[in-house]
Amino acid sequence: MPNNAAVQAEIDARRAALIKLRRVRTPYDSPEILNLGYTSADVARKDFYRAVTARRKATEAEVADYREEQNEILESLLDTYLPIALGADGDAPDPKVAKLVLETLERQAKVNGWEAALKAELSGPGGGGIPVRAETLNELRNLIRTAGDPDEDEDDLPGDTDGDPDDDGDNA
Repeated sequence: MPNNAAVQAEIDARRAALIKLRRVRTPYDSPEILNLGYTSADVARKDFYRAVTARRKATEAEVADYREEQNEILESLLDTYLPIALGADGDAPDPKVAKLVLETLERQAKVNGWEAALKAELSGPGGGGIPVRAETLNELRNLIRTAGDPDEDEDDLPGDTDGDPDDDGDNA
């Protein structure tokens, strides 16, 4: 059962004071913290955890609301200007509007966290990194042989009449 408003206000005030004391590294077993109404340091720790968790959830909710509001604004702009930028209705595309649309899409990616770069790494035998540089054909074949043939079943497909053993159409 949820607490009434007076009890919740008292809990919020106690937690705010606890957080203020912890920010200056006051130990949980100090008299200042125990005088807030905690019976032990462990109870204060648990309440601090609850307070931090509640603040994190409130912050996440605020961020979600902000993202939703921003996405609505950005979508409205895109609905208006994207057809102009692409030259819909037989008009010529407008480069200035296209730039605006691109900036709007970039802003939307930032708001939603989509702009993070993907980092990819090639790994060799034993999981170590491979320096990528121009290699001779034989060194490349040795590397592929080490990694294994990804298409082992292509060599004997029925109906293979081009004489290409790997069936990728390049006759090499």
